[in-house]
Amino acid sequence: MTLQQLRAWRAFHKLRGQLLPHLSKKIHKNTGLTPSEFFLLITLIDSPTASLHSSEIAEKLDWEKSRVSHQISRMEERGLLTRSVCESDARSCLVEVSASGRKYLKKALPNHFLDVKHCFADLLTPAQMDTLIDISKIVTAHLHDEHGVGISQDARSLKA
Repeated sequence: MTLQQLRAWRAFHKLRGQLLPHLSKKIHKNTGLTPSEFFLLITLIDSPTASLHSSEIAEKLDWEKSRVSHQISRMEERGLLTRSVCESDARSCLVEVSASGRKYLKKALPNHFLDVKHCFADLLTPAQMDTLIDISKIVTAHLHDEHGVGISQDARSLKA
């Protein structure tokens, strides 16, 4: 590894290690949502039907199925989402954002967008953002193609 590569890696690690926790703390402070709750709600809202099977959530968030199951249970207890039995797959359930979860998101999203804009987007030029997008695509494609990252466990077992 060259000195420049090491410096770039350390700079990336420092950025990630400071920015993401800062934004997560802001979400929690402003809404009471944990980062896991926030990103699971966002994942559901971003789906065309605002609902997903638990296995789809695991794949989209790159979480273990047991983590998804425990997170869904905690969020269901808080009234942030609802879950129903999946008729096509008894091992899975259909998860939807509840009215309460939508209220939390309605409060969280404007503040989160402002925080991301203030601590990230406003600091970069359009060219820098394009470069960052390109870098992200290159690294995520490599991780997907060479290491199976972002591929569901079922798809990994089919490749083997």
